[in-house]
Amino acid sequence: MLDKTLNHHVVMALKQSVMFSGFDTDTFDQVLSFSRLTKAAQEQIIFQQGQELTHIYFVYDGAVKLGRGSFKGEEKIIEVLLPGRTFAEGVLFAGAPKYPVTATALKDSVLVSIDGNKLLNLLKNSTELCLKMLSHLSVRLHWMVKELDKQTLHNASFRMVDYFLGQVRHQDGNECEFKLAVPKRDIASRLSIKPETFSRALKSLQNKGLISIQEQTIRLHDVALLKEMIELEEL
Repeated sequence: MLDKTLNHHVVMALKQSVMFSGFDTDTFDQVLSFSRLTKAAQEQIIFQQGQELTHIYFVYDGAVKLGRGSFKGEEKIIEVLLPGRTFAEGVLFAGAPKYPVTATALKDSVLVSIDGNKLLNLLKNSTELCLKMLSHLSVRLHWMVKELDKQTLHNASFRMVDYFLGQVRHQDGNECEFKLAVPKRDIASRLSIKPETFSRALKSLQNKGLISIQEQTIRLHDVALLKEMIELEEL
């Protein structure tokens, strides 16, 4: 990975991120002083499970997966991170000495690496910043509880439809189309769905005329009905 100073566009994206949006100009400038632009090629490991924790990261472009390996050599994807997301901050603030997961670039990615120790020293001098970080982590914890609820209380079709609806950015009436940012196998792992179950659920939705698939492009043909399916199962 190659480290460079941050350009204007990256700085603005970092400033608008959930984690740093509440920082005043002087404090944010201090963060920039120990932040560097980092590029990771597809499949490149950013850090490994068990490696000493030194930096946290912000995804400016690309996609990163966080996964844990098992004794059987299998990988469970914990999370897939797209542009605008930060990662490893929770572990840093918890005082853990090592990364609990492996971070891998799913495609060519541009990241911002932020020195963890220097960020902690900055926070130690400001109660206000600590409270903002606590708020940020509380939001993340709430999100993780909801994700756990989905994966333990709902079936594969629910999880898949919920994920697809979460990718919707623009609707054309009751239909919408989007391109999957990561391979289907990684989405299946992220949703805790076996590959064969994932394929059957996709086929079922296609047979019902609710979705169509063209390589990595998914088209939802009845967004309202898909939302109704989710709402009914959540009751």
